[in-house]
Parts: sequence; structure tokens; C-alpha cells
Amino acid sequence: MKKLIMLPCLLILLLASCTPIATATEVPTPTAEPIIYENPPVCSGATMIYHTQLQEMLMTGCISGSVRENVPNVIWGFDGEGWHKVVEGGPEMRVLAGAAYDKKRNVVVQYGGQPMDSFECVRETWEWDMQTWTQKDVESPFACDHFKMVYDEANEEVILFGGQAENQAPNNETWSWNGDAWTSISDSGPRSRAHFGFDYDSTHEQILMYGGYTGSVFNDFWAWKDNAWKEINSSGLGTLSHFGMAYDANVNALIVFGGASTSSSFSSLSNKTWILTDGAWSELELENSPSVRGSPAMAYDPERKSILLYGGFDSSGNELDDTWEWSGNQWTCLFNCE
Repeated sequence: MKKLIMLPCLLILLLASCTPIATATEVPTPTAEPIIYENPPVCSGATMIYHTQLQEMLMTGCISGSVRENVPNVIWGFDGEGWHKVVEGGPEMRVLAGAAYDKKRNVVVQYGGQPMDSFECVRETWEWDMQTWTQKDVESPFACDHFKMVYDEANEEVILFGGQAENQAPNNETWSWNGDAWTSISDSGPRSRAHFGFDYDSTHEQILMYGGYTGSVFNDFWAWKDNAWKEINSSGLGTLSHFGMAYDANVNALIVFGGASTSSSFSSLSNKTWILTDGAWSELELENSPSVRGSPAMAYDPERKSILLYGGFDSSGNELDDTWEWSGNQWTCLFNCE
């Protein structure tokens, strides 16, 4: 009987001395840092673009004209809930620089602008890949500021047009950026200008350009397609500069808001909303609209199927910081509504 008792005891001791079987330890799931929502500063002439991977509207160059010192370079993001700082730092803050989102390479391209402390002509090209800013050592376009940039999805390249070169010389050159080099692709087509509308028409795979200003206000309408400019016949809108413009891919229409119809002063600023359909411009009769303004940031958000508008300046030159959304048939104020 004693042997029968000792055997199970021995088995128990042997089992106890074996290496214990490993058990899974629950590891806490990493949590993303909470988003701190805050409103961008008052500004006009900023650039708004949609970032496909982030699924957010981004805004660059939002800086008050009255502040010229110690201003960090910030890309602001709008995720549908509010504004927040996506990235701060990188290249020095520039006034009247241009930016576009290269969808193929998933980078934000920033070019040109004026330093905060001078009116020097800066021809620097930078890219932000969601992690770091990188300056590109390349030959640059002649334009320094007041130009516009947009991504040409059909040709998978960034297109730059117009603006001012050194000593504020007007410029009507068209350049392309493929990630490695800038290439001059046209010096014909629209006249030299600044403060014009410039956006990509995804339905017809072309870039649209309207109006602008160089000594006088223009009312011509152009399309960039197949590496060539073609003037488009349209009627109704008239001369206009310092306005917001965006192509609404949800309804296949071009939307224009605000701007000035004369060059003598900004007393001609309006808060009219225009839509282009079938080659004709129509003014929309709306119950609610953003206030009278010039140079708002404005772009289409494909995720929310709406157009976002931010800031600008009023007829007295005061810069604004309100956010509005165009849903296809009405404007809705989202933040800093009066």
C-alpha cells in the first residue's frame, strides 16, 4: 500500500518540477493621442487641399497678414468634427506659397512664397510624406508667389500656373512637377495674372482656370487638358478676382463664391454663389450664405461630398476665421458663426 501511495506523490513532484506552460499575457492596445481641436487663426489667401490617405481637408499658408514674425509653419486638418494641427514645423512659414496633394506619391508638395520678414523671392520646393518634410534640390519655376497649384489626376503630376516672378513681374508660364523635377510645359494660353480660380475637374479630367487680376480684372475661362490650354466660352459670371472656386464632383458642377468684380477697391466684394452647368453661369438665390469676402480657402471634400470654405477678408480688409460647408444646394456655418 505504501508503494501505491508513493507513486502518485512522485508523479506530482515530477510534474511540479517541470517548466510551467507559458500563458498569454494581455497587452494593452496602443491608443492614439487624442485630437486637440482648435480653430485656425484669421487668414486669407490660404490653400485648401484634400488628403486621400488621411481622409481630411488640409489647409496650408493660413497666416494673418498683420503678423509677420515668429510664426511656425502649420498644416491644419479638418476631419468633419473640427480643426486641428496635423503637423507643425518643417520649412519656414511662407506668405502666398502654393501647395497641392500628389495622390499617386501620397505627399503634400509646397512651393515658393515670401518669407515672413521680407518680400524676397523664394523658390524652394518641399514635400511632406506624413512623417517628415524634405527639401528638393531642383531647378524651379520663375514664379515666386500669387500662383496656383493643383494635382492633375489624369497625368499624375502637379500643375503650377501664373503668379508673380522676382520684382513682382507678372508670369503666365505653366509648369509640371513629377516628384523629381519641375518642367516648363507652356508659356502660351491665358495672360499673366494673380488672384484667379484654379481647380481640377475630375469628370472631364481637366484643370479649370477663371478670372484673376493683373492691373485689371479678367473674365476669361480656360481649361488645361492634354498638355495644352483651350479657352472656354461661358457667360454670366463676368469679371472677378480674389474669389473661392471648387469643382463639386458629387454634382459635376463648378462652384464660385465671393470675390471682387472691379480693381478700384474691395467695395465690389460680394457673397454671391455661382454655379457653372452646361457652359453657363447661374447665380444661386440662397437664404443663408457666408458674409461678403475675398480670398477664402475653398476645396471639395470627396469623403463628405461637400465643399469646405474657410476665412478670407471683408470689404474693410479684416480677415476672417469662420468655417462653412456647401452641401450641393445650401451653405451651412460650422464654426465661428456670427
